[in-house]
Amino acid sequence: MALVSTAAVKAGNGLGGKTYVASVATGTITMAAATVALDNAGFSVAGVEGIANGNHVAVQGTADFPTIGGITLVATFVD
Repeated sequence: MALVSTAAVKAGNGLGGKTYVASVATGTITMAAATVALDNAGFSVAGVEGIANGNHVAVQGTADFPTIGGITLVATFVD
């Protein structure tokens, strides 16, 4: 969890390691298939916004974000 203070706020604070947020185009790949594909690529799923088109999935891992049809990287947080 990120700490909120008047001291130092830094990029990635509180997320640990490397966290990616991606948008999923459910017309191309279902959210379930997207999470399986990301898991198979070596990532841990940290959160799923929902299963509708354009909803987001957050994953954590140390590898570079993979190219998977229907999944678009939106943000990268590095602690």
